[in-house]
Amino acid sequence: MTLAHLDMIETLARRRGVRLAPDWAAAAPTDLDFRDPTTIDRLTVSLGWPSARRVRTRPRANAFPLLIFTSGSGWALAEQWETRTTIRALALDGVEEVAWGRESLLWEVNFPATAENRSFSRARDIFWSAIMRRKHVLVEAVVATIVINILALATSLYSMQVYDRVIPRGGFATLWVLTVGIGFALLVDFLMRVTRALIVNREAMAIDAEVSEYFFDRMQAVRLDARPPGIGTMAAQLRGLEQVRQLFSSASIFVMADLPFALLFLAVMGAIGGVVAIVPLVVFSLSLLLAILFSRAIREHADRAQVTGNRKNGLLVEALDASETIKANRGGWHMLAAWNNLIDAVHRHDLQVQRWSAVASQTFMLLQQVSYVGIVVWGAYRVNAGDMTMGGLIACTIISGRINGPLVASLPGFVVQWGYARSSLQALDRLLSMPSDQPLDRQKIRLDSANARLEVENAVFAHADSRFGLAVPKLAIGPGERIGIIGSVGAGKSTLLRMLAGLVPPQKGHVLLDGVALDQIAEDDLRREICYFPQDYRLVSGTLRDNLTLGLPACADDVLLEAASRTGLDELVRTHPKGLDLPIYEGGGGLSGGQRTMVGLARVFLLRPRFLLLDEPTSNLDQENEARVLDFLAGASGPDMSIVIVTHKLRFLGAMSRLLVMQGGRIALDGPRASVLQKLRDAQSKSSPPVPPAAAAN
Repeated sequence: MTLAHLDMIETLARRRGVRLAPDWAAAAPTDLDFRDPTTIDRLTVSLGWPSARRVRTRPRANAFPLLIFTSGSGWALAEQWETRTTIRALALDGVEEVAWGRESLLWEVNFPATAENRSFSRARDIFWSAIMRRKHVLVEAVVATIVINILALATSLYSMQVYDRVIPRGGFATLWVLTVGIGFALLVDFLMRVTRALIVNREAMAIDAEVSEYFFDRMQAVRLDARPPGIGTMAAQLRGLEQVRQLFSSASIFVMADLPFALLFLAVMGAIGGVVAIVPLVVFSLSLLLAILFSRAIREHADRAQVTGNRKNGLLVEALDASETIKANRGGWHMLAAWNNLIDAVHRHDLQVQRWSAVASQTFMLLQQVSYVGIVVWGAYRVNAGDMTMGGLIACTIISGRINGPLVASLPGFVVQWGYARSSLQALDRLLSMPSDQPLDRQKIRLDSANARLEVENAVFAHADSRFGLAVPKLAIGPGERIGIIGSVGAGKSTLLRMLAGLVPPQKGHVLLDGVALDQIAEDDLRREICYFPQDYRLVSGTLRDNLTLGLPACADDVLLEAASRTGLDELVRTHPKGLDLPIYEGGGGLSGGQRTMVGLARVFLLRPRFLLLDEPTSNLDQENEARVLDFLAGASGPDMSIVIVTHKLRFLGAMSRLLVMQGGRIALDGPRASVLQKLRDAQSKSSPPVPPAAAAN
């Protein structure tokens, strides 16, 4: 299967709404024959995907697209029915019509499981969707619950028979028969409970993995301009998934599943003891009412404890991330005071939750005892009157313990868990409400080829807490242009680069790539065309190889080494004993700022974008490495690559053919380098220059 056929698989995935990893084809064999009908099976096995399924019956219209194999054309992409007997297929030679019959083999590719490609507005809908995809497990759990609750009546009926028939008549043979039967019932009950617990716990873990993937992917897709200022607080919202998972996998959920069967127990108790069943009925109803009241009392404090706990997690992340600044400025006492205040607030709200939980627990325990005493007292009168037997009274007390025992006793813990889980769901709802740059409710435009023209039309952007914003009425960047941007601190230089890269969308106006708005272009196409290099280039934990190939298709080692040599990173690779497998810690720990910059520039060499946007790329480099970067930009960038660089260093400005001068979020000057520099010199010679002569980077 050739590269073109791998592109066919990628096209099929895209039309199915499935996102594949950038290096998904790295493990694909190179000796696959695209005219061999078994090729698809070999490919899925090598990639570790589920086996493809042969479509043997006539597919419906909504089953397309599929893969189709014919002896004449080999593998192609079946798009739809063209007529009632022919299928329109996209082959290597173009579009063709394929006759539907025994010679045409249709296959459905089962792509690996990924986060659900649907848009949700509420977190509980995501959990419910994951649960409903496991209906068969739900049915098994319901059947097990029914059997368990029916068997729960066995002990009460056993006791009634022993007291009413065995003891008065001395029928010990009957006793042993009943004992063997109850022993078998208890064994089945044990096996059913264990099986149910294992099934539910296994599926709870699978749901947790699926939902966690969805929320992590959704968190990454939140637009940069919409993210809350506290990253640690935002990350803590995902910890709420643990609260919800514990609710699904706890023992309380089993008891709640048994709750409807309390009506069955009350009916059996009414059949045995008559009006005595009124006592547990009243107590059970009162317990449910109190559970609702206690849950409302706990809800407010659980919400506040959750919010304060998120802020505490945010402070912890901030303290660890800024530890160097805190130590250098003796800010430890300030951070410790803030930490203690948050701890006190968390404890204050948790104490209220625990107080209500303790009151609820003791109240329900009292109700259980009242129910037992009431049944015994009323039952004694009915036994004396001959309206029920002694065995019936004992059976009623056992059944009452089943109703008001584990069912009612578990309500306090369930109420507390539900309070925290509900607060976590609200936090996750807030995460879902944040705007995303990868909306799942629409398919973005694919750019097969670009003419490499980036334009800004009446674009306006301002941060939420900023009095001033960026306003660019008109800006055009053509193929191969070299543009330098200078301006004072806060002039909007970095914001302009982020907007050109599509990282922050304009609140008004448009940024267009070849006439298409950036927010309408598929992310992988956009990132292939436009590369943004920030001031502080951060790395992710892993290896040097992982960071070089992050988001890129698989690259051979010789390609990686060439990129390292072009940026001066080869010395680090040669001198370190692990080479390209050099470990990188969180945020780029283990490398200096200059080395992190060189890793980023090596990625630029591997990506070869049409537009390269650099924000002060040499702020962490010495003069020797600056010269290397300048040579790299001159040599690695082809004539069609456009470079836009924010800098205040003259050696870089000298390599630019066009200059932009930013002032107050506006482009004050735009033109050829020599012309703009002359205007700046003329302005500097006057008493009030428009911008500082040595403009600092934003």
